[in-house]
Order: sequence, then C-alpha cells, then structure tokens
Amino acid sequence: MSGAAPAPLRSSTGRSGREEFRLDPRRRHLNHGSYGAVPGRTIDHRAALLNELEANPFRWFEHLPQQHALARAALAPFVGADAEEIAMVPNASAAASVVMSSLPLDADAEVIVTDHVYGAVAMGVARAARRAGARAVTVRVPLAAQAEETLELILSAVTARTRLLVIDQISSPTARGFPVDELALALTDSGIVVAVDGAHALGVLPAPAVRAPHVVWFGNLHKYACAPRGAAVLVAQGRLAQNLYPLIDSWGAEQPYPQRFDSQGSIDTTGFLSAPHAIDTMDALFGWDRIRHYSADFGAWAASAVAAELETLGGPTPIPRVGLPVPQQPLLRLATGIAIDGPSARALKERLSAEADCEVGVSTWRGQGFVRLSGHVYSESADIEQFIERGIPVIASMAATADETLSTVRTPATEG
Repeated sequence: MSGAAPAPLRSSTGRSGREEFRLDPRRRHLNHGSYGAVPGRTIDHRAALLNELEANPFRWFEHLPQQHALARAALAPFVGADAEEIAMVPNASAAASVVMSSLPLDADAEVIVTDHVYGAVAMGVARAARRAGARAVTVRVPLAAQAEETLELILSAVTARTRLLVIDQISSPTARGFPVDELALALTDSGIVVAVDGAHALGVLPAPAVRAPHVVWFGNLHKYACAPRGAAVLVAQGRLAQNLYPLIDSWGAEQPYPQRFDSQGSIDTTGFLSAPHAIDTMDALFGWDRIRHYSADFGAWAASAVAAELETLGGPTPIPRVGLPVPQQPLLRLATGIAIDGPSARALKERLSAEADCEVGVSTWRGQGFVRLSGHVYSESADIEQFIERGIPVIASMAATADETLSTVRTPATEG
C-alpha cells in the first residue's frame, strides 16, 4: 500500500462518515461520481415529504410551485447564482435536452462539442443537428492538454456558422476539467450560446455556476452534493433564459423563466425539494471545505495505491497525464484491451461488483479503458484494500484474456 491513508472522517455527532449513510455494508462504494449517495437524515426527510404528498395529492400539487421557488432560493448560494436564474430539472441530461429543444438551429448551423462529452449529451446533440440539417463538430482535446491548449483547440473550431458550444466543466469519461470561464469570456460577443455541462461540479467546486447572458449552465445535485436522484438545476439569464422551456408542457408553460419549470405535470420532485436539506445536513455534519479536502486527499492516496498494483499487470503506466485533473475523481489507465468500448466497460463493472463486491466507475475513451475512483466522506482505506485484494485479480484476468485476443489477431492461425 502506497503511503498512509487519510484518517477516516467523523461527523459532528462522532459517527463515522459511513454511519451517516445507508449504503449496502456488503459492498465497497468507490463510484460516488455516477449516482451519488444520500445521507440517512435526508432519506427520512424525503420520506416525510412523500407521506405529505400521498396524504393529500391535490393540495400538494396546488402549492408545489411555491415550494419549488423556496428550494431554488435555498440552493442559490451553493449553486452560485440568483434564485431567479435557477430552473428545476431532473438531471443534467434533461437540461442538455432543454437547450437542444429550445434553441433553434438551421441547416447552416454548427454545434461544437469535444470528444470528452458525456455520451447521452453527445447523442442529443447529434439528433438535434440531424433534425435541423445542421452539423455537429467534435473537437479532439488531448487528455494531457492544459487550459491554454484546450482553449486554443476549441476556439480554432469556431466558425461563422457556429451557433452553440456544449462544453463540460468536469468531464465524465475522463474526469478532467475544462476552462469554461475562459471559453465563456472569449465568446462573449460572438452570438454563440455556450452550454456548460456542470453535471459533476456541484459540491466539488464551490458555487460553480457560470453566469453570463450567452451562457446556459447546468449541474446535478444528486452526485457530489448528496441530494436524492431527480435533483438538478439549470442556470440562465435574460433573453436566453426566456427562450428555454421545460421538456414537459404543463400549466406553467406560459409563465416566464424560471417559473415555467416549477410546474411539470405530476412528476415527483421530492428529490429536488430535499436537495437543500442534503446540502445543509452535509455542512452541519462535516462542513463542505472539510468534505472537499478529505475526498481530494483520499482520491490522491487511493490512486497511488491502486496504480502500484495495476503497474504489476504490465502495459501503459496506470497514472495518465491529465491536463486539468480533478483530485476528488482520480483517473487510472487500464491495460490495453480492457474496457475498449461501452459493452466491455460495463462487463468489467459487473465483474468487479459480482466478484469483488466493489462498485467502481469504468469508462472508455478513444478505445482506452479507465477506472475512475470517486469517494466521499464515507470512503475509508478498507474500501481500497478490498478493491486491491479482490478487484485487481478480476482486472488481471480480463487483461490476460485481452492479451490472448490481441495475440490471436496479431498472429492468425495458418490454414492446414
């Protein structure tokens, strides 16, 4: 094991971080970045809201827009935006769909993304472009590219036809940052809308919203911020905001932004309404600065420890050069041939879950497989120790299979 692990966090009540959550104790949870985890107190709070809803559904939905408005106001400081700039959405992918469905494109238009874009968002951009006869442009950004190179590569793709840039604040498959503030500033007078996907930013970064008249920013509350699923925000200003509409037309459709997002049929929004409780609970139990520092320290230690074991399997160095790394979500390179596409990445995740009792993020980018470790206040050294003891052999097994496959491809059998 490499170096000393950070001492486990304890809450203000004296309990361990793990005890404040209700995660399955039979598993090691090292993939907070995908779906997050909710503190037990917030689970109870949401249950109380659901009981209130079911006790009188008519009264609940009649007063729901006012409750959403209160939640937006409570979330504003954490998001880093004014309450009247914040709209309620179920998740970041839905927010991206709002942007693509609300902003008109024509046959002369171009939409720019990078090759680090989240897969679901990429599919939405491609579909919107096809529908309009427009062109989707993908900019290849090296994993190791620093802010200046990243900025230059993206801006060099901008043309007179560019109408929209969709850019990650923290990418999902490669767990790296992007210079979103600099990009927004550079495109201020261009007439181009900048959509910033901050799905992984809320909580990792303090007050992460990017605010400008030509920018739409959105982020998930259910990941690092520990809210229940179905909780995300979209931030926009001025005329651009007034052109954005929710995916569900309901009785609030004719109201201005953001109020039109507060009425979206009879969907269950108790996750969104519970988000302020989750944020306040985590602050009271641990403090957000302490949470960020601990998960960054844990991530650095975990990456070093796991990389030392992966190195024994051969192949490329496990710790890649990441231009703008996110310490809370370290990225580790797998041996060649492992997790080369979506199905093989899912297969590795399933085997790690079934054979090692470890839930770990696995992604693929440019045909290269990666493990993304993302912990939180409930993460402890025992999680990594089990992953090394039981998960590394699973990866070694898949590496051996990949080597055999590659050898067969390189040296085809001769005909008899």
